[in-house]
Amino acid sequence: MKVSETVRGYLEQEGRCNVIATADPSGKVNIAMFGSLRLVGEDGVMVMLGDNRSYENLRSNPHAACMVTMHGKTGLASEGCRLYLKVHSVEDEGERADAFRAEIRKRIGAAADMLKHLVRFDIVEVRPILDLGQGV
Repeated sequence: MKVSETVRGYLEQEGRCNVIATADPSGKVNIAMFGSLRLVGEDGVMVMLGDNRSYENLRSNPHAACMVTMHGKTGLASEGCRLYLKVHSVEDEGERADAFRAEIRKRIGAAADMLKHLVRFDIVEVRPILDLGQGV
């Protein structure tokens, strides 16, 4: 699904909060914040994960949801979008994974060494944070 310019703006804005929800095969949900979320082309996002619950869930259930927010002074003033995602690919090594990890290392230092899995998602659906029929 090609993202709109509005969604592209949210995904490229500094200071945003990215929260990703995954579920294991039994439906047990995990939710976590990730700073490494990046837009890929017009229809995907990438995130770098460690060996954590989110990654384990995605190994058995490729569906996830992500809320991208820029906080306002009140909840109703917050901007952003909800992305419904499906895993496209996972890279544990190679040029792209190494480059992505190096970019993250510039921001967080040695903590980037725990990031092992570059996950690319296809964007399946996009909705506003507060869906009042306005679209995004």
